Amino acid sequence: MIDKIDPVILAVNRFEECVAFYKNKLGLVETHREALPDQFVSFNVGGSEFSLHGGYDGKRGGPVSIYFLTADIDDEIARLKGAGVKVTKPPERFSWGWFAAVEDPDGNEIGIYQR
Repeated sequence: MIDKIDPVILAVNRFEECVAFYKNKLGLVETHREALPDQFVSFNVGGSEFSLHGGYDGKRGGPVSIYFLTADIDDEIARLKGAGVKVTKPPERFSWGWFAAVEDPDGNEIGIYQR
């Protein structure tokens, strides 16, 4: 079962400038920062996570990523497969939790994750 939409991730080119904008202009408080293959920072906004992902090169499906949180990623991916949903990335473990991805009818990648 999908529990909520969280996080919304905005892919950006000018990572540090964007971090400064969201922190200094909008007043968001940074809650997490990580150096993946690209830079990544998160902010808590009213109980949901808003994140910036550095290194956007214009080749992804779009500059915004949508992740849905679930309590059990294996059960959720099995349920989605059973419903005929195309799984583009099987569950994989990261330092922050588990991540998988599915594809919507327009070919957009939608993240499914478990903390």
